[in-house]
Amino acid sequence: MLTEDDLSPSQLGDDLPKRLILVAMDKGGVGKSFFTILLIQWLRSQGQEFLAFDPDYQNSTLTRFIPESQFLDIRHSENLDRIIEVMQDHPLVLVDGVGSQQRIFLDWLEETNLLRLRHAMRLELTLVLIVEEDKDTVHQAGEAVARIGNQVDWLVVKNQKTMPTSRIYDQSKARKQLLSSGALEMTMPRLNPDLVFCLQQQSFTLDRALESNQLFLIDRQRLVNYRKSIFSQFEANARILLS
Repeated sequence: MLTEDDLSPSQLGDDLPKRLILVAMDKGGVGKSFFTILLIQWLRSQGQEFLAFDPDYQNSTLTRFIPESQFLDIRHSENLDRIIEVMQDHPLVLVDGVGSQQRIFLDWLEETNLLRLRHAMRLELTLVLIVEEDKDTVHQAGEAVARIGNQVDWLVVKNQKTMPTSRIYDQSKARKQLLSSGALEMTMPRLNPDLVFCLQQQSFTLDRALESNQLFLIDRQRLVNYRKSIFSQFEANARILLS
């Protein structure tokens, strides 16, 4: 376990402030990588320098859409230490989520004593929880906040991919715990299925799709509106998304 005596002077706060964003959910298929790709595009629009890690050794979705992202094998928790190493040169680091790995992130935060050392390191932590209209994602969100509490910044993303509501989450004990821990919330609206197909087939980010000539005018406008909606919510939550 790290202590303040183990840290170099730069890690003790002589360097610029840093932020680590972890997308921490166990359930697969809830939109973790899609959210991360959207966030990366917004960070670029803000001129924010960052480094992104893709921990998905099976699908590598983030690397497919964002080739400059780096693979990080988190099946061995000690590999997560690389995150702290690179933060000396990259004040903002983003780690995409991967199914069944939430506990690895949380175990690592406790094992390294990072939650206690973050102030000395001038490091802020943001944990992203993606919930859908089902009990599993809400339960996992509740488990995470019960374990970590208000020691990090929380961003809850209500994904409307399958349902335009979030009543299970809105009425849950987990939401009360998260809000009492200072959590911020945003909504990820459902994207038109034909546009989803286009993005997936071509491995297009929103920006690359808009730069191409493969979209009809009406689909282009749908994508413009979607991008504007998502980006405005990122801007509203910027204080926990920027270094």
